[in-house]
Amino acid sequence: MILANYSKTIDNKFIGNSLSNTSFEGKFVKVKNKMPFKIRYKSPFEEAKLGLISPTDLVKREVLDYSKYKLPCPCCGNFMIHPKLMERIKSEITEVPADTINLLNYFKPYMHNVERQVFDIIVNSNKKHPLLDFHEILQKKFPAAEKSLVIKQSSILSEISLLARDNLSEKSFCDLMKIIDQTYKKILTKNTIDKPSFGRKKFIDELEKFFKCSQNFSDTENFPKVKSAILNCAYRMPTSYNSVDAFIVKFSKPQYDHKHLAIRLLSSSEATVEHILPEYCGGKTKFSNMIVECAADNHKRHHDDLLKQIDENPQMLTFMKKHFDKLINLSKQRKVDRSYISEIAMTYYQLSKGLIDIDVSGLWKNAKNSKTKSTNYFPKEIKDVFTKAEKREEIKLNKYKKL
Repeated sequence: MILANYSKTIDNKFIGNSLSNTSFEGKFVKVKNKMPFKIRYKSPFEEAKLGLISPTDLVKREVLDYSKYKLPCPCCGNFMIHPKLMERIKSEITEVPADTINLLNYFKPYMHNVERQVFDIIVNSNKKHPLLDFHEILQKKFPAAEKSLVIKQSSILSEISLLARDNLSEKSFCDLMKIIDQTYKKILTKNTIDKPSFGRKKFIDELEKFFKCSQNFSDTENFPKVKSAILNCAYRMPTSYNSVDAFIVKFSKPQYDHKHLAIRLLSSSEATVEHILPEYCGGKTKFSNMIVECAADNHKRHHDDLLKQIDENPQMLTFMKKHFDKLINLSKQRKVDRSYISEIAMTYYQLSKGLIDIDVSGLWKNAKNSKTKSTNYFPKEIKDVFTKAEKREEIKLNKYKKL
């Protein structure tokens, strides 16, 4: 807080660290953190006129452009960084650790939980070792992190072994234990900085291959349940996205450096365009099927349908409401198109089978004869509907073609 519009004078000089016989009149004004640099965002249509993007990318770019208003991710709730801002941050990162810390400190609220914890470790270590860069600090933390990671990985392997023992036939259990034993050897072999570490993805691929080939269960009816239980255990293997230890072990490797690590602390929060119904499943690149999501959650989802994504991220129902509340507030400031909000709310309601039911009545709160209170009022078939937002984009494209 600072004192503004103050009057009168200081009667006496400073005595020690205090003021004597001093009086002020005025009001307190809250100080806002200023951006360390200014960014000028060009509108997607302006970029299309300059030939920076193609007309077919206009829809994607307009949706992505909403992330410049500090949108929370609909999946994890973290604030997202606009790609243009991310590019500027990358260009500002230097080899001086203190300068990099000062820069990243402003963007700490955008960091995901693991990245924020790693950043705190780096900041605290920098106070003791100011000459060490980010990569060198992680290398000092490597031995302790590697031991902790091995304990977590071994615990999950033990859980998988017990599930296999109790539910698989003797032959299938022996076959699976070969994979488990090989994995144990990789994990328990002393992992040094310059040697490759255990590969989680490769281990999961081996398990999936095993289940494809194996049908010798003690009770064939339990096959889907046993497979699901064992694979769910394997998916819990720590990664650099959900474990500080795994992050330190991975990014201590020689192929990474100070600048790469500084970028990685924020790259999970970079805004990306997510297809609500994935393209792999037939989803189209149109307004009613696109939303802004952070890079980490977009990468994690792969081609999963919406119901599976909700199942893996139950908190998504809460964060989705926060995302829409922000969009509705922006629409009142005429920064986001109202029809876009209502259309993606309708898409989410249908694809989630009613689990995500966003109240969009705030869009028409001051409008006359407004009866819409919930997405239940939307039509059932949405695949081929030519929506208001899409009509607006069609007009923009026609204008672009005339240029």
